[in-house]
Amino acid sequence: MSNPGFQEAQSQFVHANAAGLIGQVRRFGPHGPAYEVLTASLRDVDIVVIESGERLTYGMVDFLADPLAETVP
Repeated sequence: MSNPGFQEAQSQFVHANAAGLIGQVRRFGPHGPAYEVLTASLRDVDIVVIESGERLTYGMVDFLADPLAETVP
């Protein structure tokens, strides 16, 4: 029996300092709208949805699960 070990489909560097996330652009899921991080704490991030300009607070756990945006409309 072969054990491939622990693998992640999309590994990303997680900043020890949440302020290092400011300016990062991600998407809500693989095909959702892109958003940019305005402020960050260890618990959540304040973001702006690029297409609509809507600002909201988003949980850090959910944020880290979202993919980095490769393109922005």
